[in-house]
Amino acid sequence: MHLVTFERREPRDASERDDRRLSSMADEALGFETLEPLRPGARRLGAVVQLGRHAGFVVDLNRALAIKLAFEDVGAPEAEAESQLPCEMLAFLRRLPLSLEAAHAALAFAVDALERYDGPDLLRAGVVEPLRRLHLCAPVPRPGKIIGVARNYPDGGEPGARPGEPALFLEAPSAVIGPQDEIALPPAAERVDYAGALAVVIGARTRQVSAEQALGCVAGYCAANDVSARNFERARGQHFIGRSCDTFAPLGPALVTADEISDPQDLGIRTALSGELVQSGRTKEMSFPIVELIAFASALMTLEPGDVLLTGTPAGVGAARTPARWLRDGDVVEVAIERVGRLRNYVRGERSSAAGA
Repeated sequence: MHLVTFERREPRDASERDDRRLSSMADEALGFETLEPLRPGARRLGAVVQLGRHAGFVVDLNRALAIKLAFEDVGAPEAEAESQLPCEMLAFLRRLPLSLEAAHAALAFAVDALERYDGPDLLRAGVVEPLRRLHLCAPVPRPGKIIGVARNYPDGGEPGARPGEPALFLEAPSAVIGPQDEIALPPAAERVDYAGALAVVIGARTRQVSAEQALGCVAGYCAANDVSARNFERARGQHFIGRSCDTFAPLGPALVTADEISDPQDLGIRTALSGELVQSGRTKEMSFPIVELIAFASALMTLEPGDVLLTGTPAGVGAARTPARWLRDGDVVEVAIERVGRLRNYVRGERSSAAGA
């Protein structure tokens, strides 16, 4: 399943405003007079339809489950839906695996209704929306913690010798942005670098897990761009600050659940910078595979649902190129990971407050 966190956009024209009004009326026709309207800007948990006429549309999972339960004459369907399938990602991850089972049921109900002539009109009810009406946020908008891994690929992914054990560092959760947000270059950040990476999202509270059991705590995977300000990270030794600037941790576009990725150690990963291919590799090239990273990290700290592990970057980062290639205003960075998705972010330069005054 491809899970997304989304916000409904403000209606752009009269036709969209009419559609939203009809959506509210459709809710009432379905017997949902008390269903809280979906306000623009409210974050929701959705799933992307993969096949059929509505491939690419997004299903509001909580709302779809509530309607399904209502058709089954379950008492208090909205409350029951919230107990089984929260509309917020972190709460969803804390209730695995039951929440994932409910999500599959809600998605199957929505897809079936879309194909039936006599099914509930979920499009008019606003339960299923085309992507153009939504703003995709990071799948996990505010992880509990982000753990990065340095020098986990050979041949220059991160300059320096391969360590004898995984070299971990933390990043600020406030750095996270989504697939439709911009990477902002702060005036104080120089030599800003890109780094395509596979992100692993933890789905179970984990402490001192073995490598053999490590994949059992994984909720899923998404693409990441582990942006860094090299002037802080290298010259000043401020690794945390260099990786933690606002917007420096793009994630997305979706959290692909672990049941869809049979072998995360054999995925292609490519990064393009303004149309130029700058990184290309496979996750099997990692010096420390995902299971070893999880086992090593969990021996030191408790991993919680919603924590994100950035598993390192292949060769080709800007710092290792000749001449060096840093991010600049107007660039577009694309990180594409096989079977996981494509993360695309524009880059813009920020003016200092003094310059903007």
